[in-house]
Amino acid sequence: MIRFLVRIFVLSLFSLPGIALAGYDLHITRANEWALSSKHPISENEWKNAVMSDGQFQMDTTATAENPKTHETIQVSNPLMASWVDPTSKEKHYFYYSRGEITVKNPSKNAIAKMKAVARKLSARVQGDDGEWY
Repeated sequence: MIRFLVRIFVLSLFSLPGIALAGYDLHITRANEWALSSKHPISENEWKNAVMSDGQFQMDTTATAENPKTHETIQVSNPLMASWVDPTSKEKHYFYYSRGEITVKNPSKNAIAKMKAVARKLSARVQGDDGEWY
């Protein structure tokens, strides 16, 4: 449980276009509730194949940011994390795979559209932290 809470805290430091101490996640999931994604998982292989078959993704296994209050450098590493650069705004969004779901912190409108496209390919849906469907 502590490891999960640390992951949530560290991921909350990463937002776009900048860094924030809080944020809102959207989840690509097959579950009726994103918190239960591990019971209806998107497999690691399915995710890897989706990334490799999409010319806009790059496996970007480490995200680095600076805490705006302490100026401490924070890194999040995940061998299954991918980045996507919005072709319009040039903002980078990290797609974080864990426990059968893919999460994006504070996605832009274009990132939400990308998430929906990826979800369709994975026979999944996009759900917000509060349970709303996109």
